[in-house]
Amino acid sequence: MAAPGYPDAVRIPELDLAAFCGVPFPVATVAELRRAGLVAAEGMGKKLALLWNDGRPRAYEDVCPHLGLPLTQGHLDGESLRCRYHGWAFDRATGDVTDQPTLRRPQPCRLREHGALIAGGLVFCWLGDAEEADVRRLLPDDVATDFQLHRVTMEAPFYLALWNAVDYAHFAHHRFYKRAYSLYRRLRRDGHVPGQPFHWQSVEQSDERLRFRLVEAARDLTLHPTAAEFTDDGGINRFQTFVQPLGPRRTVYWEVYSARTANPLLRLAAHAAFRTVIVHLLDTEDRDWTSVSAPNFLAGDNIHFSETDVPLGALLRRFVVPRLAAAEPATVTP
Repeated sequence: MAAPGYPDAVRIPELDLAAFCGVPFPVATVAELRRAGLVAAEGMGKKLALLWNDGRPRAYEDVCPHLGLPLTQGHLDGESLRCRYHGWAFDRATGDVTDQPTLRRPQPCRLREHGALIAGGLVFCWLGDAEEADVRRLLPDDVATDFQLHRVTMEAPFYLALWNAVDYAHFAHHRFYKRAYSLYRRLRRDGHVPGQPFHWQSVEQSDERLRFRLVEAARDLTLHPTAAEFTDDGGINRFQTFVQPLGPRRTVYWEVYSARTANPLLRLAAHAAFRTVIVHLLDTEDRDWTSVSAPNFLAGDNIHFSETDVPLGALLRRFVVPRLAAAEPATVTP
Protein backbone atom coordinates (compact mmCIF):
# COMPACT_ATOMS: atom_id res chain seq x y z
CA MET A 1 0.00 0.00 0.00
CA ALA A 2 1.96 2.99 -1.25
CA ALA A 3 1.46 6.62 -0.37
CA PRO A 4 1.08 9.06 -3.29
CA GLY A 5 4.45 9.99 -4.78
CA TYR A 6 6.44 7.55 -2.64
CA PRO A 7 6.85 4.17 -4.33
CA ASP A 8 8.64 2.64 -1.32
CA ALA A 9 6.11 3.85 1.25
CA VAL A 10 3.72 1.67 3.21
CA ARG A 11 0.32 2.99 4.18
CA ILE A 12 -0.81 1.57 7.50
CA PRO A 13 -4.53 1.69 8.29
CA GLU A 14 -5.84 2.20 11.81
CA LEU A 15 -4.55 -0.67 13.91
CA ASP A 16 -6.96 -3.44 14.78
CA LEU A 17 -5.28 -4.88 17.84
CA ALA A 18 -7.42 -8.01 17.59
CA ALA A 19 -5.19 -8.89 14.62
CA PHE A 20 -2.25 -9.34 16.99
CA CYS A 21 -3.55 -12.24 19.04
CA GLY A 22 -0.64 -14.47 19.95
CA VAL A 23 1.84 -11.57 20.00
CA PRO A 24 3.39 -11.13 23.47
CA PHE A 25 3.56 -7.81 25.31
CA PRO A 26 5.05 -6.94 28.72
CA VAL A 27 2.71 -6.34 31.63
CA ALA A 28 4.85 -6.38 34.80
CA THR A 29 8.23 -7.29 36.18
CA VAL A 30 8.48 -10.62 37.97
CA ALA A 31 9.45 -8.75 41.14
CA GLU A 32 6.36 -6.51 40.93
CA LEU A 33 3.93 -9.38 40.47
CA ARG A 34 5.56 -11.63 43.08
CA ARG A 35 5.53 -8.84 45.64
CA ALA A 36 1.94 -7.67 45.03
CA GLY A 37 0.31 -11.00 44.15
CA LEU A 38 -2.39 -9.12 42.20
CA VAL A 39 -1.63 -6.45 39.58
CA ALA A 40 -3.84 -4.52 37.15
CA ALA A 41 -2.48 -4.33 33.60
CA GLU A 42 -3.53 -3.46 30.05
CA GLY A 43 -2.61 -4.69 26.62
CA MET A 44 -4.04 -5.05 23.10
CA GLY A 45 -7.15 -3.17 24.18
CA LYS A 46 -7.87 -5.45 27.15
CA LYS A 47 -7.77 -4.75 30.89
CA LEU A 48 -6.19 -7.63 32.76
CA ALA A 49 -5.91 -8.93 36.29
CA LEU A 50 -2.50 -10.57 36.81
CA LEU A 51 -2.07 -13.13 39.57
CA TRP A 52 1.03 -14.75 41.03
CA ASN A 53 0.27 -18.45 41.39
CA ASP A 54 3.02 -20.56 42.99
CA GLY A 55 5.74 -19.12 40.77
CA ARG A 56 3.65 -18.83 37.63
CA PRO A 57 1.66 -15.85 36.38
CA ARG A 58 -2.00 -16.04 35.52
CA ALA A 59 -3.83 -13.44 33.44
CA TYR A 60 -7.59 -12.98 33.47
CA GLU A 61 -9.81 -10.27 32.04
CA ASP A 62 -10.34 -7.75 34.79
CA VAL A 63 -14.10 -8.32 34.96
CA CYS A 64 -16.14 -10.17 37.55
CA PRO A 65 -18.71 -12.29 35.64
CA HIS A 66 -21.36 -11.40 38.22
CA LEU A 67 -21.90 -7.66 37.70
CA GLY A 68 -18.69 -6.61 35.99
CA LEU A 69 -16.68 -4.91 38.74
CA PRO A 70 -12.93 -4.95 38.03
CA LEU A 71 -11.45 -7.87 39.94
CA THR A 72 -8.35 -5.86 40.74
CA GLN A 73 -10.51 -3.83 43.11
CA GLY A 74 -10.88 -7.02 45.13
CA HIS A 75 -8.30 -8.95 47.10
CA LEU A 76 -6.55 -12.29 47.37
CA ASP A 77 -8.14 -14.68 49.84
CA GLY A 78 -5.97 -17.77 50.22
CA GLU A 79 -6.03 -19.57 46.89
CA SER A 80 -8.86 -17.40 45.58
CA LEU A 81 -9.39 -13.93 44.18
CA ARG A 82 -12.42 -12.37 45.84
CA CYS A 83 -14.49 -9.63 44.16
CA ARG A 84 -15.06 -6.56 46.30
CA TYR A 85 -18.64 -5.99 45.11
CA HIS A 86 -20.51 -9.09 46.35
CA GLY A 87 -17.75 -11.36 47.56
CA TRP A 88 -17.71 -13.85 44.71
CA ALA A 89 -14.43 -15.79 44.71
CA PHE A 90 -12.46 -17.45 41.91
CA ASP A 91 -9.65 -19.97 42.00
CA ARG A 92 -6.46 -18.12 41.13
CA ALA A 93 -5.00 -21.12 39.24
CA THR A 94 -8.01 -22.01 37.08
CA GLY A 95 -10.37 -19.03 37.20
CA ASP A 96 -13.27 -21.28 38.28
CA VAL A 97 -15.79 -19.79 40.68
CA THR A 98 -15.39 -21.13 44.22
CA ASP A 99 -17.88 -19.05 46.20
CA GLN A 100 -21.09 -17.19 45.32
CA PRO A 101 -22.34 -15.94 48.69
CA THR A 102 -25.20 -13.88 47.23
CA LEU A 103 -26.85 -16.79 45.40
CA ARG A 104 -29.18 -19.39 46.85
CA ARG A 105 -28.48 -21.55 43.79
CA PRO A 106 -24.84 -21.45 42.67
CA GLN A 107 -24.28 -20.87 38.97
CA PRO A 108 -21.20 -22.31 37.22
CA CYS A 109 -18.91 -19.71 35.68
CA ARG A 110 -15.25 -18.93 35.30
CA LEU A 111 -12.97 -16.03 34.50
CA ARG A 112 -11.83 -15.44 30.93
CA GLU A 113 -8.16 -16.35 30.84
CA HIS A 114 -5.35 -15.15 28.56
CA GLY A 115 -1.82 -16.41 28.14
CA ALA A 116 0.98 -15.39 30.50
CA LEU A 117 4.62 -16.39 30.75
CA ILE A 118 7.88 -15.35 32.35
CA ALA A 119 10.93 -14.48 30.25
CA GLY A 120 13.96 -13.21 32.12
CA GLY A 121 12.74 -10.77 34.74
CA LEU A 122 9.55 -9.79 32.90
CA VAL A 123 6.00 -11.11 32.71
CA PHE A 124 4.41 -11.18 29.25
CA CYS A 125 0.81 -11.76 28.20
CA TRP A 126 -0.86 -12.59 24.94
CA LEU A 127 -4.44 -12.93 23.75
CA GLY A 128 -5.92 -15.88 21.94
CA ASP A 129 -5.09 -19.57 22.13
CA ALA A 130 -1.51 -19.61 20.82
CA GLU A 131 0.82 -22.17 22.41
CA GLU A 132 3.40 -20.83 24.84
CA ALA A 133 6.29 -22.25 22.81
CA ASP A 134 5.13 -20.37 19.73
CA VAL A 135 4.76 -17.14 21.71
CA ARG A 136 8.26 -17.44 23.21
CA ARG A 137 9.75 -17.57 19.72
CA LEU A 138 8.49 -14.01 19.17
CA LEU A 139 10.61 -12.72 22.08
CA PRO A 140 14.38 -12.28 22.38
CA ASP A 141 16.18 -15.50 23.26
CA ASP A 142 17.74 -13.95 26.36
CA VAL A 143 15.52 -11.44 28.14
CA ALA A 144 17.43 -9.60 30.88
CA THR A 145 16.93 -10.62 34.50
CA ASP A 146 19.05 -8.01 36.33
CA PHE A 147 18.18 -4.61 34.87
CA GLN A 148 17.13 -1.02 35.26
CA LEU A 149 13.69 -0.29 33.82
CA HIS A 150 11.97 2.86 32.62
CA ARG A 151 8.45 3.03 31.19
CA VAL A 152 6.97 5.94 29.29
CA THR A 153 3.61 6.25 27.53
CA MET A 154 3.67 7.40 23.91
CA GLU A 155 0.59 8.49 21.98
CA ALA A 156 1.61 6.44 18.96
CA PRO A 157 1.07 2.98 17.46
CA PHE A 158 3.28 0.37 19.06
CA TYR A 159 5.47 -0.05 15.98
CA LEU A 160 6.44 3.65 15.99
CA ALA A 161 7.25 3.47 19.70
CA LEU A 162 9.41 0.42 19.04
CA TRP A 163 11.15 2.17 16.15
CA ASN A 164 12.14 5.01 18.48
CA ALA A 165 14.46 2.58 20.28
CA VAL A 166 16.51 1.76 17.20
CA ASP A 167 16.31 4.96 15.14
CA TYR A 168 19.96 5.92 15.29
CA ALA A 169 19.45 8.84 12.93
CA HIS A 170 17.49 10.95 15.42
CA PHE A 171 19.88 10.49 18.37
CA ALA A 172 22.28 13.16 17.18
CA HIS A 173 19.52 15.78 17.05
CA HIS A 174 18.53 15.68 20.69
CA ARG A 175 19.34 19.05 22.18
CA PHE A 176 20.35 17.46 25.47
CA TYR A 177 22.22 14.53 23.96
CA LYS A 178 23.98 15.94 20.91
CA ARG A 179 27.38 16.54 22.50
CA ALA A 180 27.23 13.37 24.55
CA TYR A 181 26.43 11.37 21.41
CA SER A 182 29.48 12.77 19.62
CA LEU A 183 31.66 11.81 22.59
CA TYR A 184 30.09 8.36 22.76
CA ARG A 185 30.83 7.79 19.06
CA ARG A 186 34.50 8.64 19.61
CA LEU A 187 34.73 6.27 22.55
CA ARG A 188 33.22 3.49 20.45
CA ARG A 189 35.52 4.36 17.53
CA ASP A 190 32.87 3.48 14.96
CA GLY A 191 32.72 5.00 11.51
CA HIS A 192 29.42 6.80 11.72
CA VAL A 193 29.15 10.57 11.66
CA PRO A 194 26.15 11.85 13.69
CA GLY A 195 23.27 12.94 11.49
CA GLN A 196 24.53 11.08 8.40
CA PRO A 197 22.80 8.07 6.78
CA PHE A 198 23.35 4.52 7.93
CA HIS A 199 23.85 1.52 5.73
CA TRP A 200 21.93 -1.58 6.69
CA GLN A 201 22.63 -5.15 5.63
CA SER A 202 19.96 -7.79 6.07
CA VAL A 203 21.30 -10.77 8.04
CA GLU A 204 18.14 -12.78 8.80
CA GLN A 205 14.44 -12.50 8.03
CA SER A 206 11.92 -14.98 9.41
CA ASP A 207 8.40 -15.01 10.82
CA GLU A 208 9.83 -14.52 14.32
CA ARG A 209 12.60 -11.95 13.87
CA LEU A 210 14.46 -9.61 11.57
CA ARG A 211 18.19 -9.03 11.96
CA PHE A 212 20.19 -6.25 10.35
CA ARG A 213 23.82 -5.17 10.45
CA LEU A 214 24.32 -1.46 11.03
CA VAL A 215 27.55 -1.11 9.04
CA GLU A 216 29.02 2.19 10.24
CA ALA A 217 28.26 1.50 13.90
CA ALA A 218 29.36 -2.15 13.65
CA ARG A 219 26.24 -3.34 15.50
CA ASP A 220 23.54 -5.92 14.89
CA LEU A 221 19.89 -4.99 15.35
CA THR A 222 17.26 -7.65 15.97
CA LEU A 223 13.58 -6.77 15.65
CA HIS A 224 10.69 -8.85 16.97
CA PRO A 225 6.98 -7.96 16.63
CA THR A 226 7.01 -6.10 19.97
CA ALA A 227 10.69 -6.06 20.97
CA ALA A 228 14.04 -4.78 19.72
CA GLU A 229 17.65 -5.12 20.81
CA PHE A 230 21.14 -4.23 19.65
CA THR A 231 23.64 -7.06 19.89
CA ASP A 232 27.29 -7.87 19.18
CA ASP A 233 28.51 -4.33 19.78
CA GLY A 234 31.18 -5.26 22.33
CA GLY A 235 30.29 -2.28 24.51
CA ILE A 236 29.27 -1.99 28.13
CA ASN A 237 25.62 -1.10 27.45
CA ARG A 238 22.84 -3.59 26.82
CA PHE A 239 19.43 -2.23 25.82
CA GLN A 240 16.29 -4.25 25.20
CA THR A 241 13.09 -2.44 24.28
CA PHE A 242 9.58 -3.85 24.60
CA VAL A 243 6.26 -2.24 23.74
CA GLN A 244 2.92 -2.71 25.45
CA PRO A 245 0.09 -1.69 23.06
CA LEU A 246 -2.73 -0.13 25.07
CA GLY A 247 -4.79 0.96 22.07
CA PRO A 248 -4.37 1.63 18.34
CA ARG A 249 -2.53 4.90 19.06
CA ARG A 250 -1.34 4.49 22.64
CA THR A 251 1.70 2.49 23.74
CA VAL A 252 3.78 1.98 26.86
CA TYR A 253 7.46 1.91 25.90
CA TRP A 254 9.66 -0.28 28.16
CA GLU A 255 13.41 0.42 28.13
CA VAL A 256 15.30 -2.40 29.85
CA TYR A 257 18.94 -1.59 30.57
CA SER A 258 21.80 -3.59 32.02
CA ALA A 259 25.54 -3.06 32.03
CA ARG A 260 27.85 -5.75 30.63
CA THR A 261 30.51 -5.52 33.31
CA ALA A 262 31.26 -7.07 36.69
CA ASN A 263 33.13 -3.95 37.83
CA PRO A 264 30.90 -2.42 40.53
CA LEU A 265 32.10 1.13 39.88
CA LEU A 266 31.48 0.89 36.14
CA ARG A 267 28.06 -0.64 36.75
CA LEU A 268 27.18 2.13 39.17
CA ALA A 269 28.27 4.80 36.69
CA ALA A 270 26.47 3.12 33.78
CA HIS A 271 23.21 2.76 35.69
CA ALA A 272 23.46 6.36 36.90
CA ALA A 273 23.89 7.50 33.28
CA PHE A 274 20.83 5.51 32.28
CA ARG A 275 18.71 6.99 35.07
CA THR A 276 19.73 10.53 34.09
CA VAL A 277 20.54 10.78 30.37
CA ILE A 278 18.39 8.05 28.80
CA VAL A 279 15.38 8.52 31.07
CA HIS A 280 15.48 12.27 30.46
CA LEU A 281 15.46 11.77 26.70
CA LEU A 282 12.63 9.24 26.81
CA ASP A 283 10.49 11.50 28.97
CA THR A 284 10.99 14.57 26.75
CA GLU A 285 12.01 14.66 23.09
CA ASP A 286 11.58 10.95 22.32
CA ARG A 287 8.08 10.86 23.77
CA ASP A 288 7.07 14.16 22.21
CA TRP A 289 8.53 13.54 18.76
CA THR A 290 6.99 10.09 18.48
CA SER A 291 3.59 11.19 19.74
CA VAL A 292 3.33 14.37 17.66
CA SER A 293 4.52 12.76 14.42
CA ALA A 294 2.22 9.72 14.70
CA PRO A 295 -0.98 11.36 13.30
CA ASN A 296 0.90 12.60 10.22
CA PHE A 297 2.60 9.24 9.76
CA LEU A 298 -0.76 7.49 9.85
CA ALA A 299 -2.17 9.97 7.31
CA GLY A 300 0.46 8.64 4.92
CA ASP A 301 1.27 11.76 2.92
CA ASN A 302 4.73 12.20 4.45
CA ILE A 303 5.81 8.57 4.70
CA HIS A 304 8.97 7.67 2.81
CA PHE A 305 11.30 4.88 3.82
CA SER A 306 14.77 6.01 2.91
CA GLU A 307 17.92 3.93 3.32
CA THR A 308 18.06 4.92 6.97
CA ASP A 309 14.51 3.67 7.56
CA VAL A 310 14.93 0.18 6.12
CA PRO A 311 14.29 -1.63 9.45
CA LEU A 312 11.02 0.26 10.00
CA GLY A 313 9.78 -0.69 6.55
CA ALA A 314 10.80 -4.30 7.14
CA LEU A 315 9.08 -4.35 10.53
CA LEU A 316 5.83 -3.10 9.01
CA ARG A 317 5.95 -5.38 5.99
CA ARG A 318 6.83 -8.49 7.99
CA PHE A 319 4.92 -8.15 11.27
CA VAL A 320 2.20 -5.51 10.91
CA VAL A 321 0.69 -5.34 7.42
CA PRO A 322 0.22 -9.13 6.96
CA ARG A 323 -1.60 -9.45 10.30
CA LEU A 324 -3.90 -6.56 9.46
CA ALA A 325 -4.58 -7.94 6.00
CA ALA A 326 -5.36 -11.40 7.41
CA ALA A 327 -7.81 -9.87 9.89
CA GLU A 328 -9.82 -8.01 7.23
CA PRO A 329 -13.19 -9.66 6.57
CA ALA A 330 -13.35 -11.50 3.27
CA THR A 331 -15.23 -9.78 0.47
CA VAL A 332 -18.54 -11.53 -0.20
CA THR A 333 -19.54 -11.68 -3.87
CA PRO A 334 -23.33 -11.57 -4.33
